[in-house]
Amino acid sequence: MYIDSQETFSEAQSVAAAVGDIVSTNVYDTGAAADIGNGEELIIFAKMNAALAGVGSSIQVVLQDSADNATFADKQAGPVVATAAATANSVLARFYIPIGTRRYLRVVYRITGATTTAGTASAYIVLDAQYNVANRSGISAV
Repeated sequence: MYIDSQETFSEAQSVAAAVGDIVSTNVYDTGAAADIGNGEELIIFAKMNAALAGVGSSIQVVLQDSADNATFADKQAGPVVATAAATANSVLARFYIPIGTRRYLRVVYRITGATTTAGTASAYIVLDAQYNVANRSGISAV
């Protein structure tokens, strides 16, 4: 996976916070007022850098878009990931930017359940992301 600093929403951003949305450090400006969902399929990829901590809490990565870089709305959401699964280097979200997306993009890390006390996360726009699932050895594909 190739990561470009221009397509980075956040890099090891703290997600230790009270319940609610933590806005990414950066907003991505596509430079086009038209729908950017057509053409090359771009992927939102987000991962934990350091494990999430907080009893009863969870995290969800949500892509938001805006026409004016002021009023953002949810566009697409990744799965809700419980604290136990949000370990260091675990994948939080991996999904295509949908058709109909407006000019400005950002992600929010949505904390639910309870306050988180530790953890950092990163999110990017990428052209490709690894999707294979590792299985234990000795399993053969048919």
